[in-house]
Amino acid sequence: MSNPEPVSDFFDIFLMGDIEMVINPFVEKYKELSLKKRDETIEELSTFEWAYNPGHLKVEYGINGTIASFMPADFHVKIKRHDATPLGFSSIITDRTEFSNMFLVEGTRGCPSQCLFCILGNSYEFVYDRFLPIGADTKDIGIIGGGVSFHPHIVEIVKELKEKGKRVHFPSLRIEKIPLSVIELIKDEIKTLTFGIEAGTERLRRSIGKPLKDDEIFDKLEAILAIKPFNLKLYFMIGLYGENIQDIEAIIDLVKHMNHLMIKRGAKRGFVGSITIHASPFVPKPATPFQWLPMNDMDELKDKISRLKRSIAKLDNTYFTHESVKYSYIQGVLARGDRRLSGVVLKFASGENLTRIAKDSAVNLNFFALRERQHDELFPWDFIAGRKTKKWLYKVQERMRSNLYL
Repeated sequence: MSNPEPVSDFFDIFLMGDIEMVINPFVEKYKELSLKKRDETIEELSTFEWAYNPGHLKVEYGINGTIASFMPADFHVKIKRHDATPLGFSSIITDRTEFSNMFLVEGTRGCPSQCLFCILGNSYEFVYDRFLPIGADTKDIGIIGGGVSFHPHIVEIVKELKEKGKRVHFPSLRIEKIPLSVIELIKDEIKTLTFGIEAGTERLRRSIGKPLKDDEIFDKLEAILAIKPFNLKLYFMIGLYGENIQDIEAIIDLVKHMNHLMIKRGAKRGFVGSITIHASPFVPKPATPFQWLPMNDMDELKDKISRLKRSIAKLDNTYFTHESVKYSYIQGVLARGDRRLSGVVLKFASGENLTRIAKDSAVNLNFFALRERQHDELFPWDFIAGRKTKKWLYKVQERMRSNLYL
């Protein structure tokens, strides 16, 4: 959790780190304290450098609503990361889950591309795991992780799993990074490939840390379709900083060209795959270079979604889905909110609608979601010592702004 403050009123202690690193020492200490009173137990458990006790931090606000200071001023919590192997894997396999009867293994943690909007790449060192061998009874293997396409041994791993009769599945992939040999190995059990394209123009992709050219996308897609006419699911973000109407129209143009390539390749084999476009509103996240940036308001986002929906509906064999604008806005409020939102959280939990909550709230929800921050503003999560400094993140964000207009 990169920002625990909106729910800090409801917890005695947050364990700020990866479960592999914090749970055992926390439980051992808790067992040692089992005969002590509750308040004394909480105080003792709060002595870990990665244990955040909200009661130990006082927050003062300025007249403009931003945070004026923390008390004590030097209060900090250090995140404890797991930077070794093995990584995570399934302990229970059942047909009562989203990934029915699939053994999930964490192939990577972190991501070397460090896209500017992504918490994962900015919070973790890139770690990868070979995770072999896997039990003979397991047939479906899901290799998960934000940086799976960058795994240096992914080809050998998939090949070995296939030789053992396993069916291998992946999350969203980087189209320019995933080796064609991996696609070849999994072609028989995979009908749909999922890629994160993120933005419609090279300019906007470059600004978010994905300097992917249109020709790279088209060339790799042609090579993939030469293996098999897959269905495609493509992820895009809308509302990115610096986005204009041309960037939205470019998504449509990009999809039209990809659809043309799929028809050209698929017609010869008697099957043309479908394309599903999924659009998600950009939500600025803490601990990333984009933590200073504003989010588009809901009317802007709805207009962009409507434009995409109308245009994509005219394309054959192409479908459009999107994340809820309302829930994306709520995510934007909570992502960079502070402890004054506890009442708002309770109202959401009780089922009150957003319009009523926003009207009755003592704090303006737009203040947290739609406002661009000053470079020296004190953020609710600034007491958390992460992998990258705030100064470094701001320099990266400044480079992004200049890249927008290259």
